[in-house]
Amino acid sequence: MPGYPGWDAGWVRSLWDAADMSERRCYLHIGLHKTGTTYIQQLMRANRATLRSQGVLYPGGKDFPSQVFAVWDLLGRRPRGSGNDARITGAWQGLVDGVRAGGDPTVLISDEHLSLASARQARAAVAAFPDHEVHVVVTVRDLARILTSAWQEVVKNRGSWSWADFAAAVQDPARPGTNPARGFWARQDVPAILATWREVVPVERIHVVTVPPAGSPPEVLVGRLGGLVGFDAATLTEDAAWANETVGLVGTELIRRLNPLLERLNQRQFDKVMKLSLVRMMAEHVPTVRLGLGEADLAWAQATGGEMTAALRGAGYPVVGDLAELEPVSASGRLPSDVSDAELLEAALVTLGGLAELYATSWWANKPPDGEVASGGIARSASTVRALGFRARRAAATVADSNPVAGRALGAYLRRTRG
Repeated sequence: MPGYPGWDAGWVRSLWDAADMSERRCYLHIGLHKTGTTYIQQLMRANRATLRSQGVLYPGGKDFPSQVFAVWDLLGRRPRGSGNDARITGAWQGLVDGVRAGGDPTVLISDEHLSLASARQARAAVAAFPDHEVHVVVTVRDLARILTSAWQEVVKNRGSWSWADFAAAVQDPARPGTNPARGFWARQDVPAILATWREVVPVERIHVVTVPPAGSPPEVLVGRLGGLVGFDAATLTEDAAWANETVGLVGTELIRRLNPLLERLNQRQFDKVMKLSLVRMMAEHVPTVRLGLGEADLAWAQATGGEMTAALRGAGYPVVGDLAELEPVSASGRLPSDVSDAELLEAALVTLGGLAELYATSWWANKPPDGEVASGGIARSASTVRALGFRARRAAATVADSNPVAGRALGAYLRRTRG
């Protein structure tokens, strides 16, 4: 099967420089979900200038609409409760116009929602770049890791299915049309997703990039993408501003139980309080406990994942990496049923404390400045002296709390003054 030495970016760069640069290329990275896309996208955003210097345009910033909103516009998506969101309406055409106006030899567009495109939407995406040779890139991860990550992501996005219900639904062949199975397979049935894109893009221009095994440095995946697209991953030295944090098993179970209490929030409100606040607090302060698969779930992932890998191999798509990396392996971890009430309580208290601190600091930051009280110079001077005296007494009390000698001295002083 055709392949690419994705880790050897210098080799690819020299090959690219020697090629006929009169032909422009557009790479549509369509996901899949939970395959390192957030890290890749944040890294590309942070290193736009470096990519551009190597002939690769990663649209965005002040000169382009957001890629996320552009893809949502292409697909007709809108966040719940947003109405006709002005950030989205017309964003796809704005991105396309910006790409067409530039002379960049290579364009990289990355958004996992492209994996949800219908045949008509895929055709529209390809047709939007008539001056480019369009390639489709799909990153693929082994099904066992996808299954556990997908449940945690569903919960972070308002889901309240228990792990047992989620896993059973996904594995039930009689339930592909109802959630949570419908949402899972719409995002993870890679043979079906690529069959849609194959209607408008030749097989030789649909590239499967395998996600390295657990524990591999993220640079390996970026190197594979760079080797394919034509940039040197080693030069992307600006750190990704944000990655899609994992909150582990305890955090996920806590969020799952909290979600039904947040049903009145629209999507933007929910994202603010959950993804941009609670999730980050949990990721920082709650110990990460890995979710493990039971024997039956692992056996299902191995059998079903093997069928999907065989389908990719049979279709003849070019592969960057190794399809053997898609073989699920047993990994240590715990089940949600093993999470104790004590662990949930500790996580809830830590998160509540963080949320209270965030609320307090946000309130003070947005509070209008206090007005000054009208008073004369003598009154203001006397007030300042009293304030200095109070601060001195408070400092002495603080020292007394940690110093026994100072504590005894302060106690004796208080007895004398109150006697």
